[in-house]
Amino acid sequence: MIASLPPLACTGARLRRLTRRVTVFYEQYLRTVGLRLTQYSLLAHLELEPQPLQRLAEKLEMDRTTLTRGIKPLVAAGWIVQTPGADARQRLLALSPEGVELRARAREVWARAQLELEAVMDRDFVAELNLNLDAALLRLKPALPEDN
Repeated sequence: MIASLPPLACTGARLRRLTRRVTVFYEQYLRTVGLRLTQYSLLAHLELEPQPLQRLAEKLEMDRTTLTRGIKPLVAAGWIVQTPGADARQRLLALSPEGVELRARAREVWARAQLELEAVMDRDFVAELNLNLDAALLRLKPALPEDN
């Protein structure tokens, strides 16, 4: 019976610490193109073809409010174009030509960062970590409220 066992150390705290370190690691590289990791992630998930804000939020597993805050500086910089959708409530997002160019440069920088992370942590360990993280995402999703 699970209830009779003491809890393990806090998984959330460990993941947050790891996330902070990994973010700092990638941002050492991405700052050379003027991006933060979260900004690169947004650019990496957009195309020239406009997509609804909601679809992007679902892909990133992010709520719309957080996503809206994250895209504001990218729209202001001219890297993302925002247009109205079929109804007044829908917003469509796409990369601008400048955003496509920045994403291409950032993707090269990200690839260097990824290879260096694999060298530091061991490529096989990173591959296994990624498999475990993907499995954890799949297991946790059904336990969350519908809007998460």
